[in-house]
Amino acid sequence: MNQGKAKIPETPPSSGKFAAEETKAGVLLWLEALSKATLAISSELDLETVLQIIANNAREFANANYAAMGIVNDQGLITSFITSGISKEQREKIGEPPSGHGLLGVLIKQGKPLRVHDMSKDPRRSGFPPNHPPMISLLGVPVSVQGRVVGDLYVTDKIGSDEFSEDEEWWLTLFARQAAVAVVNAQLYKAARQARQRAETLTELTGTLNRSFKLEELFLQINRAASQLLELPASALYLLDRQRTRFELEAQVGLDEKADEKFFLPLHRSIAGKVLESGQSIFVQDTSVLEQIYFLPLQGKRLPGALLVVPIRQANRVSGVIEVYSAQPRHFSPEEISLLEAFAGQAALALDKAQLYQQHEEFLSMTAHDLRAPLTAIKLSAGLLETSLPSDLPPALKNLASNISRNSERLNNLLEDLLELTRLEQGRVQLRPEKLELGEAIAATVHTLLPLFEEKGQIFKFERLEQTQWLWADRRRFEQVLVNLLVNAHKYTPAGSLIQIKLLVASNWLTIGVQDNGPGIPLDEQQHIFDRYYRLATDEPSSGSGLGLPIARLLVELHGGQLWVESAPDKGSTFYFKLPLPSPS
Repeated sequence: MNQGKAKIPETPPSSGKFAAEETKAGVLLWLEALSKATLAISSELDLETVLQIIANNAREFANANYAAMGIVNDQGLITSFITSGISKEQREKIGEPPSGHGLLGVLIKQGKPLRVHDMSKDPRRSGFPPNHPPMISLLGVPVSVQGRVVGDLYVTDKIGSDEFSEDEEWWLTLFARQAAVAVVNAQLYKAARQARQRAETLTELTGTLNRSFKLEELFLQINRAASQLLELPASALYLLDRQRTRFELEAQVGLDEKADEKFFLPLHRSIAGKVLESGQSIFVQDTSVLEQIYFLPLQGKRLPGALLVVPIRQANRVSGVIEVYSAQPRHFSPEEISLLEAFAGQAALALDKAQLYQQHEEFLSMTAHDLRAPLTAIKLSAGLLETSLPSDLPPALKNLASNISRNSERLNNLLEDLLELTRLEQGRVQLRPEKLELGEAIAATVHTLLPLFEEKGQIFKFERLEQTQWLWADRRRFEQVLVNLLVNAHKYTPAGSLIQIKLLVASNWLTIGVQDNGPGIPLDEQQHIFDRYYRLATDEPSSGSGLGLPIARLLVELHGGQLWVESAPDKGSTFYFKLPLPSPS
């Protein structure tokens, strides 16, 4: 029989499963088995399931101990590998799948069936990895469509014989041709589904990036998103330093946990440097061919098998790169490269926004510091002026002096809030916790605000817990949180309406709720009210600085707690914050 043209003979094979049935019934039985196997693989669209069915059927009908089905890319590298006859535990002990060398490499390159009596004596073998079960005889056939090899199918260790027969080679070749169609269909389905999922993921991840203002947080989000987008185990983000002399590692995921955070890439002899020079994306499908390696190892100290590097462009020039890594050598398709490039464009926009925001905050913080001294002088001068005014001064001039004093105090409070928020965000606020009695601490805070509520005719309600409840917290900061929430409630609650504080103790947590009777907060605005400077759409331009709620949330989180809001339009709002209670000891 010509091995290159596996034509269906007039009679079924004379050996193998149907060797004893050289009758018409035997032919029908053989064809029925082939038909069922073909139907089984063609009725599935999931690629992994298709490969498993192919491997299982090949092992059964060839009467072999083991079988395997692999997918081969255009470069002849195995990208998927499914086994049959080996337990999951055995498979995990073997480790990485074959890369396509040795006898499998011969099968893939020649594109013809391969039968070996004893693999251990074949000079073309590359050997088995540790923990691999011993195998002797081999029968392998290419899985090809129109002369293009898309995979390899092989069985090993013929049961009841020393080697596989020519008839079994014929059968497996025929089955592989049927399997090839199912494999290609499953690949097309997987590619279409993956393209849709990646487009949806790109949209979702872009929205996540646009909500980040802190650079460190954004760096990590970019890395996680890049790995998720291409379903790869690791990625790294590098940005050029200010002198544009090297790439500095800003964040990474999936790389060695002990990686030096100060790791950098030189511009010369690195893939990132070549991307900077050309302005184009570059991928390496097999890193073992690189003469000098400039990237960090994956977790477990293994070097990546392949990598893709795409540029980040800001102000029309490359400012950094995103690198994604594969554990195994692999090819990156044009679709994958375009997808990551599109994401890099969105990442650049998010970086622009976060960097501008950081510069803006640094400027405000510096300005606030610079204004404190002259503002203090204005306050003192205004106070002295008010106390020194002659009694017969016209009321208009007295009002002007009072206006200077009142607005300088307002400006001072704004500057203090801004500096306070900056210190909190930078982690420069240190708590001084002490043992507080909850009822006393709340009552003392409320007492200072009662004139505010009375001025507007608001009703205030607070009932202490029946039992004494102790709290471990910084008194000044605890009162600051409560004051911010109560002032916020006073601001939105109409005259004559109710403001109340509700308490709940459960599961070693204390929850305090400040409830107002205001207009409520729309759902789409609730996620933004803790943002710096955010005001509700109904707020007046001079209604506040927009810093009280973010300060309160950061102070609560500094105590190990949480702050959130529950609200609905026309039903008021309740701001809750919960704090951990001290242990009984």
